[in-house]
This record gives sequence, C-alpha cells and structure tokens, in this order.
Amino acid sequence: MKKEHNLTLDNYLLSYFYPIEMITCQYPLCTNIVKLRRGIPNQFCSRSCRGKGEPLKCVICGKRFDGKHRQTKTCSKQCTSKLRSQNTSKWHQEMPCELKKFHFEKIISKTAQTRKLNGTPSWNSGKTGVYSQETIEKIRQATLKQLEREIFRKTSIEKIVEGFLIEEAIPYQYSFILQGAQFDFLLVGTTILIECDGDFWHGNPKFYSTFYDVQKRIMMRDMEKNQLAEKYGFTLLRFWEDEVKNDFENVKQRIINALLATT
Repeated sequence: MKKEHNLTLDNYLLSYFYPIEMITCQYPLCTNIVKLRRGIPNQFCSRSCRGKGEPLKCVICGKRFDGKHRQTKTCSKQCTSKLRSQNTSKWHQEMPCELKKFHFEKIISKTAQTRKLNGTPSWNSGKTGVYSQETIEKIRQATLKQLEREIFRKTSIEKIVEGFLIEEAIPYQYSFILQGAQFDFLLVGTTILIECDGDFWHGNPKFYSTFYDVQKRIMMRDMEKNQLAEKYGFTLLRFWEDEVKNDFENVKQRIINALLATT
C-alpha cells in the first residue's frame, strides 16, 4: 500500500477508515487528532491531555477552562485577582478587631527588625528636630516631582482604572499635583480628579469600625484633599479598592456620568 499510494497503514486508517469523532482527542477542550496503537486510536493525543481530567468551572465567571490557573480554579489572571480580592474582603470582615491589631503590629515589628538588620532605617528615623523646615520642604518637593514623573509604581487598583481610561480613549494625567497635594488622576480638559483608595490604609468603613493611628492620619489627609479639591472647583471621585476589584461596572459608570455632567 505504501508503494502504490504513498500511505502508511496508520495514515490510511486515519484518513479513510475511522470517522473523525473516533480519532479526535477525548479531552473536551482539545481538537487534536490522536495516534494509533496497533491500528486502534488512542483516547488522548498526549500525556498532557490524558492527565488533565475534566475541565474546571471558573469560580468567578463560570466559564469552563483548563490551564495554569487550575490550582486557584479560575480561568484567567483577571478572575484570579478578583477571587483574591474577594477572599481578602472576607478575611477583613470575619477577622476580630484584636486579631487585626495583632497582625498589623506584627507587620510593623517585622519591618523595623528588617531595617535594623540591614542597616537601612527610614530617612527620618531618630532625626526629630534635626532637619529645618526649609530642608523638610525641599524633600517634600523632590518627592512630589518624583510622583509627577511617575517614578513610583502604580498600585494594582490604579492600573485597573488607568486601563479603563486608555480603553475608552479618555485623556488623563497620572499623579496630578494641586497646591502641594497629589491626586492619582486628572482627566485632561476637565476638572475631574480621581483617587483610588486602598481598603486598609484609607480605612474602608465596610471593613473597619475602629482605626489605627496610621489610618487616622491618612483619613485626615484625605479630608484635607477633599476640601482642597472643592475649594479650587474640582470634582473629586473616590473609589475604594473593594469597588474597583468587585464592582468595576459601577466605577466606570460614575466616571462616565461625571464626564457627561461636564459637557
């Protein structure tokens, strides 16, 4: 047969004898053609497909999938991120206040130990009263310039909001400085400012009823920024981390509504 038709027996069986459904890999998400063993089709096209088992159902969007996210039971990086956010929110809600305080103090203590071990204390550690107000202001202005040049890394929720602005072709300026205060985004050509607030550091009341000193300081600074934006005629949109990660459709709608209100 090979001499007459230039076909091996296996090629002949695959091409003309077996129906397509008998020679297609039986793993549900694979459409590869299998090989024959002693003239009989294998069930799977590879060891990989043979070992995968049934496809999983994404716990976030319900999509059937297989891939590198099988361990988290999510079909994509976006669903994995959303699952992580939901688990974090659940952790915040269920953890007693005393246990939260214990974890926070543990983090602060560990950071202090690492700095001491590496000989890298914070720039103002033990220097109260050493720097003049002029020097402190110079340091502050240098930090603001770094923010303007986007030297600091964006947070995950800032990246999500930025992605939406890019997708919708909404011109924006990242890290807008107003009277010495830094805001995450200014929508160019408008008076709309956007702030993306982390649930822990800014004290999301959905998860916190009592606050640590660091949260109180940041909340006080947020109030001052709200007043500053209002004083200079800006509309300030604030979005919690929980909103951005779990209810982004509402976030997008609020941005669109604010833009429509300015036209």
